[in-house]
Amino acid sequence: MTLATGEVYWAVVPYTPQAPFQVFVKDKPPVEVPGAKTIIDGLRKGGDAEFRFVVEAKARPVLLLFGLRLVRLSALAEEEAQQVRDQHQAGLFHLKPERFPDLEEESAAMISAPIRLHETAVDTTQPLGRLDQNEMRVLSERFVSYWELDLHQLLIGKIRELLRKRESP
Repeated sequence: MTLATGEVYWAVVPYTPQAPFQVFVKDKPPVEVPGAKTIIDGLRKGGDAEFRFVVEAKARPVLLLFGLRLVRLSALAEEEAQQVRDQHQAGLFHLKPERFPDLEEESAAMISAPIRLHETAVDTTQPLGRLDQNEMRVLSERFVSYWELDLHQLLIGKIRELLRKRESP
């Protein structure tokens, strides 16, 4: 099964690691490392830059677009939840319940918290719903706006491409 942009699936989402770190050394049980400096000092002394460590994770629905976690509207204050429903929260994009019937609760995509997932961390057996083309466009625009991405050169390139196509016979 191929994963489609704009669909919601269940996934195993790791939390961002934080100190103290539980680091595996060779094939031994993990050891506690107090902070990043200790790991970096070890690297500078010739240690391996790549290692395994224990990190907490949570099974949760995610929107496949940029890898966006979802938040349940029931976890928000009622006023904030209504702002989300009205699409007046810059960092949250409301997922209409009728478009996502297999989500257990009304939810919103967290534009403010994109994540990266390996495809094996996603349960692809059944999408929980999907965005339509217009919702995808609006969410993409909101993502670009929220993160203040500079798309000027991309737009200039597209305009030049269109002008070349228009001018060619």
